[in-house]
Amino acid sequence: MYTQSRIRSIFGVIFVVALVMALTSFVQAQDTRGVLRHSKAGASAANDVDPHGPNPEGLTMQYIFSQLTRLDTGATYVVPDLAESWESDDTGQVWTLHLRQGVTFHDGSDFTAADALYSIRRLLDPDTGSPVRDKFSIIDEANMTAPDDYTIVIPLHSVNVEFPTMLADRRMAMIPEGSGDTIAQTGIGTDAFRLVSQDPVGVTVLEAFDDYWEGPPGLAGIELYHIASSAGVAQALLTDQLDYVGIGQISAEYFALFEGNDDFTFLIQASGGQAHLVMDTTVAPFDDLRVRQAFKLVQDRQETLEVVYSGQGDIACDTSVWKNDPYYHELDCPRDVERARELLAEAGYPDGLDVVLTIADVFPAFVPLAVAFKEQAADAGIRVEIDQVPADTYYADYDRKVPFYNGWRGQRQALSGMLELFSCDARNNTPKWCNEEFDQLLADASAELDFDKRKELLGKAQILASEEAGYLNPVFFTAIDLFNSRVKGVTRNFTEYIHLFYFEED
Repeated sequence: MYTQSRIRSIFGVIFVVALVMALTSFVQAQDTRGVLRHSKAGASAANDVDPHGPNPEGLTMQYIFSQLTRLDTGATYVVPDLAESWESDDTGQVWTLHLRQGVTFHDGSDFTAADALYSIRRLLDPDTGSPVRDKFSIIDEANMTAPDDYTIVIPLHSVNVEFPTMLADRRMAMIPEGSGDTIAQTGIGTDAFRLVSQDPVGVTVLEAFDDYWEGPPGLAGIELYHIASSAGVAQALLTDQLDYVGIGQISAEYFALFEGNDDFTFLIQASGGQAHLVMDTTVAPFDDLRVRQAFKLVQDRQETLEVVYSGQGDIACDTSVWKNDPYYHELDCPRDVERARELLAEAGYPDGLDVVLTIADVFPAFVPLAVAFKEQAADAGIRVEIDQVPADTYYADYDRKVPFYNGWRGQRQALSGMLELFSCDARNNTPKWCNEEFDQLLADASAELDFDKRKELLGKAQILASEEAGYLNPVFFTAIDLFNSRVKGVTRNFTEYIHLFYFEED
């Protein structure tokens, strides 16, 4: 028997589907380029499209907003975006950026220096709640200037030779001057697609923005479907209800359904993406370094690679810097169960200890990663109780609110990423780990003009984070995109270059 709430839920789904079909029909009636049906994961009901706010829907904002700089197609080096060029003064502490002319926002207004300075100031405003505000606090906001409509001068409180790379952070998005109060609903940006409607746990609809400065995109629009399970994503792709499945949205166990089938294409690339476990270092037992190190030592990283990712990835040693980063420092992190037992005994747990690991089925890797760690930890007397909670409220109610839990990070550059994830005052420092030596290494690296010396400093920082931070990252997973073979123009850094996508005509 259907309850009233169940009936309302059914009618709600019918309404959403009908609305999407109507919007799609309208777009297709006006345009023959085709609409890409794309899955999304990791969203919660609290997400919106405010790029500077605390809860941005990451996938959507990457398609509608642009930054001053971005990463190349290999997602490694910084290249121009809304800033055509830049240079620093002799000290490396004052940066001048020359903005691209002829760029238009989705509302038809021109992008100028006033919009750029407004966007930066809004991100830095404590009331905005940006999770990366602390990383960008290096900017001397009070002394920023705009000599003309297409030039901005950004002084820094201290030297940072990697500042242009930092500006590629997708959360440093450019929005129209004065739009802060409405941006969460309108999503007005300058990228290749503009927002039609947004539902973080339903369907988000985007349409082509043909006035995009790099030219009209190859698609008429994009529909982003939130599908919670890997099985559901696989079924939707097989039955031609989806065209594209992005990184981490389907687990490797389903790949056999598509391998050898010419109707589907895999794009397989090494990446710095990761599913990890977070230990809150401000509460027991994780406030004891010996306990954290014991948890690190019990990990069988090779087993995790095979079991969780079907061998698709690279061993990680609990840091955020992947092998293709110019500043990558190779680490060795073998399993040592006996040493883990010794550390636990020294910390006051001679008979092992009991912990609760809070997880949700937000990304396909979360549950198998938790199960793998539970089984590996048991060898050292660590008894892990897995508490699986609802996925749709995970980020609102549990993430950063419990001592031990699942986390997810996309690929980040070495210096910028470590500043965001591990420095003492960073809001995105989820383990709440603070090490003054680590912060000083990052500060010294930021000011070091010589690449080799800078790499050496960042290598030391990676060692410290690996050994001490409350961060269990056993594997950098291989980025695997799976899509219908009709979809062409796919690049490695697809979230920055999706305007290159198009459908091959039948």
